Amino acid sequence: MKGDRKETILSESGKFLIDIAKLVFGGVILAGIMKYESVNPVLLFGIGGISVVLCFVSGMILIALSKIKEK
Repeated sequence: MKGDRKETILSESGKFLIDIAKLVFGGVILAGIMKYESVNPVLLFGIGGISVVLCFVSGMILIALSKIKEK
């Protein structure tokens, strides 16, 4: 039972991080379209891009770890 629970937690956490990456990506695109005066576009896309990549990669790692069977 313990292995199934761990697998579920890792898988759901990975899916959550991938969803966060999608939301951050959408937020960066919307903020870039709005053209606010106080927003530096280089900083916006730089920090946003790094956040998307980190969340996505972390999510994929957690999903991969959930697929590994314990002996």
